[in-house]
Amino acid sequence: MFNKITITLLLFVFTALLTWSCSDSSSSDVDPDPEIIGFLIEEQGVEIVRYESGSYSYNANFPEYIVGGEFLLSTTHLGGNLVRTSADEEEIGGRRYFTPSVTIRFIMDDGEIVDLPEERTEGGTGPDINPEGMYRLNYSWTDPAAVRGANVEQHGSDGSWMFHIRADYVGSAGVTFRVDRCDGDRELVVIDGTNHRQDQIRNCSVDEVTVFEASSPMQLSIDNYELAGEQGMYPHNRHERQR
Repeated sequence: MFNKITITLLLFVFTALLTWSCSDSSSSDVDPDPEIIGFLIEEQGVEIVRYESGSYSYNANFPEYIVGGEFLLSTTHLGGNLVRTSADEEEIGGRRYFTPSVTIRFIMDDGEIVDLPEERTEGGTGPDINPEGMYRLNYSWTDPAAVRGANVEQHGSDGSWMFHIRADYVGSAGVTFRVDRCDGDRELVVIDGTNHRQDQIRNCSVDEVTVFEASSPMQLSIDNYELAGEQGMYPHNRHERQR
């Protein structure tokens, strides 16, 4: 009787170990979802800046943007790359100077370049939350808003992943991009007391998770301009999404 019990117990233990081993092996063979390891900044589908493996590289075919390893904001260098707002905004305070719309796309660890889902419906410009839009572009600056040379400006037609880089002060600035994910309920919250697209932000019911953050900032250089005046500030008075 003792031998039969012993043999039965040994068979049970062996079967359990075999089952655990097979289960562990099969789970380790399943690749996890690709992770974001870098990004591209494009203008009209053409790459200008690439961040990958902790460093930035720049497209030599855009010399109006890149000078000395920094992203230049200029009204004069090689014709300039800053767009002035519409011609009817003749008053100094009504003008703004920023780049054309640029798009940020993401490099995954399997090498694929992807566009993340828009936060809103209707291609990113609709009034409602997109059920698939759990990701959000975020960024931080090396200098506080009062003194830094540039800012990110998003308009109603830009969606979540397009933006303009705006010249604010003559000098320099550094911006670090990251991607946050909301795993809870999401809603749009109005800020600054208006209903403009750029004055609404997404609120998450739980703490958001940072799924990607560049390890170093992208350096921006803002050149001189005659309208900057003695204070060195570019002439505009709108500062959307200033963080």
